[in-house]
Amino acid sequence: MSSDATFENSSVEVQVQEQTVQEQAVAPTFVLPRLTVLQLLNLCIGFIGIQFAWSMQIGLSARVTEPLGATPLIFGLIWLAGPITGILVQPVIGVISDNVWTKMGRRRPFLLVGAILGSLGLIAFPNSAFIASHFGIISAIVVAAAFLWIIDACVNVSQGPYRALIPDVAPPEQHALANSFLSFAIGAGAVIAFGTAPFVNWAFGYQMSIQQQFLMGAIAFTVAMIWTSVTTPEKNKPVKTEDNTESAFEPVRNFAISAVFSLIVTSLIYVFGNYDLSAKDSIAQLLSWFVLILSIPMLTMALISFPSKEAYKLCAMQFFTWLGIMSMFIYFNNYVVHNVFAIPDLSAATEAVKTQFSAQILAATNVSQTAFAIFNAVCLVVSIPLGIICGKLGKKVVHALALTAMSAAFFGLAFIAKDATSVLVFMGIAGIGWASVLALPFALLTEHIKPGTEGSAMGKFNLFIAGPQILSSVAVGYLITRNPMQVADGMTHHWEYAFIVSGVAVLLAALITLTIKEKCKSLDVTSCSNSGH
Repeated sequence: MSSDATFENSSVEVQVQEQTVQEQAVAPTFVLPRLTVLQLLNLCIGFIGIQFAWSMQIGLSARVTEPLGATPLIFGLIWLAGPITGILVQPVIGVISDNVWTKMGRRRPFLLVGAILGSLGLIAFPNSAFIASHFGIISAIVVAAAFLWIIDACVNVSQGPYRALIPDVAPPEQHALANSFLSFAIGAGAVIAFGTAPFVNWAFGYQMSIQQQFLMGAIAFTVAMIWTSVTTPEKNKPVKTEDNTESAFEPVRNFAISAVFSLIVTSLIYVFGNYDLSAKDSIAQLLSWFVLILSIPMLTMALISFPSKEAYKLCAMQFFTWLGIMSMFIYFNNYVVHNVFAIPDLSAATEAVKTQFSAQILAATNVSQTAFAIFNAVCLVVSIPLGIICGKLGKKVVHALALTAMSAAFFGLAFIAKDATSVLVFMGIAGIGWASVLALPFALLTEHIKPGTEGSAMGKFNLFIAGPQILSSVAVGYLITRNPMQVADGMTHHWEYAFIVSGVAVLLAALITLTIKEKCKSLDVTSCSNSGH
């Protein structure tokens, strides 16, 4: 997933407070008027729809893919949709949207196209088995994986230009405010998306099916994006300055170089290893090697392009942070279903056995959804206090403490949590770290990059979110696959191992954070008399 996914992805694409467009690359033809509160709300509504799309994937994709036969390793590989599409799609679409102009402007066409196509994918994904049988496709899991990749690609098509819309419609003095509205939309959208099904069940005694929840996500995605596109006009056609014109071919070239390198190394692994291409596990392992190796040159090229050692530390901090967070996002639902509720692995079960456990699975999924809603609700509540505390203690200290709280929560989930209540408590504690992750790494990064390079720097920083997603999808999935366990009604896996990885990784990120030299305590770098640029 991408950097803006809560699960930004992937993607999975994490949601963060940043100014992501090349503000230096364009010169507006007139002074932008200040936006009213209502206009700022209209601007952020679409991001609530994006959060519905990500939340459906994070909370419910396991409930679609496991009955189709997805083992932990294959499930992790399916999750590669987020980081890989984020690495490739967002940079390409971002550059293209910088260089086009239509009657609707240059950003809104991408918002609408991504939302409409992504919503169709959201509707199709939970019906993959029916679609596969109807069209005579042998493997329903392949169909599900294809739809998940389509969803991720389409969400990334909308998400990249969405962040770039802010400087196109808001004056510079309102950029921070507009981003804060978007951050609010990120949290609010996740709380609503994750909390709707459990609330409906609690208030009305009606359990929404998996298909109905994905349909809800699709409707919310499309309607919210249409709302923002209709109410937020783009009027200032930018004038290009030749110095900063970027090519959409650049990210494609870097990806191609990395892919060729990975293909060569993976071929050598196949030649000297013991792999049987007729076996599903061997193919999955070779694919795992390919994507892991693919990320190495991309991360290396991004790292060496940063100007200082402090930026290197920030990249390392971000890498371990997101290794931990994505290990939680990807495997949390299965952890609740199989470890907390002790439901056996149903990937190879008969339809009769799956039906026998369907009510328990929906109950476990409600707990999982509620936990994510609490996780994001805590994030909303503590975001502003964290910002205030930063002014007194400094960003790196606050961030290190917040990450430590998140690490402790992950260890609690791995070793202490035994029931739904304890799971909800630990996820609430983890939400403190999530609030910090959405803002402070990017505020720290702005102190250690050159003025005028914010857009490209944030794009490269995104690779240290996508890279760990790949590692988590592949390596942690493999770890869980290799460690089965017995429950009352059959066999499952040690899904809690994902949280051991999460706890260790986030704790390492906290320790790295303390070594970073901080130049400005305030969240607003421009408010410091010596910003260090």
